[in-house]
Amino acid sequence: MAVKDDIKAQREKLKGAPFRKKAAYYLYYYKIHIVVIALIAIVAASIIHSQVTTKPAVFTAMFINVENTHTTDDTDQLLEKKVADIAGIDTSKNSVDMDMTSTLTPGGARNQMDLGILSKIQARTMNKELDVMAADAWNFNYLAGQAYFTDLRTVLSDKELARYSDDIYYVDKTELDKLAKKMQDPDYVQQNVEPEEARKTEKASSFEKPDPSKMDDPVPIGIILNEGTFVKKHGIYSKTVGVAGIVQNSANKKTADALISILMD
Repeated sequence: MAVKDDIKAQREKLKGAPFRKKAAYYLYYYKIHIVVIALIAIVAASIIHSQVTTKPAVFTAMFINVENTHTTDDTDQLLEKKVADIAGIDTSKNSVDMDMTSTLTPGGARNQMDLGILSKIQARTMNKELDVMAADAWNFNYLAGQAYFTDLRTVLSDKELARYSDDIYYVDKTELDKLAKKMQDPDYVQQNVEPEEARKTEKASSFEKPDPSKMDDPVPIGIILNEGTFVKKHGIYSKTVGVAGIVQNSANKKTADALISILMD
């Protein structure tokens, strides 16, 4: 009651007072309310601005463990422009997204960051928001075991397959089917490898490309990128073998094909 009486008394004093004095009074007694309202207004304006100015991504590619990270800002923008031009994407209304900042520990998930990246890949794929994934060889092979990639024979022409013949990455469907069956077991646990051991297997100087002649059912799912002109020029994958594949449920497989062509030319 004392507070109410004080406020009432103060208001009585303000009757007939000049505007400046009234303003000072309200600022003193309601400054917390004013600050809170101002913050709410700023946050609301920021959200509205983001929703209005953010353009929907109509094509997305993720590059995991890019080597030459200090050039990624220019590289991703250049790739986005090239893809948009080839695919006829109107970038005033839509966007092309090249994610070249994601990292994933070779050998298996080791921390929350790794788990976050794997969750992001899964969510984007389920929502058909990811078209191409490129990664260092160990992680690409791991992702292949999760059935993320499409058979390139369903996307690339015979001429393109012949053109990339020395750089095609094969997996054995028979082995993938066996792995998929194991993963259905609720007690299945992914066997991790020590990161340094995993990195040794993907070094460009000693990498052993999977041999389709030794497979029961060889399926081409990736393109080894290291000899690509664009990839070498921008140092995307150099000392480490990088492989790119087209995501199975991508709605933009032809544009994905165009991106691979850009990377290899």
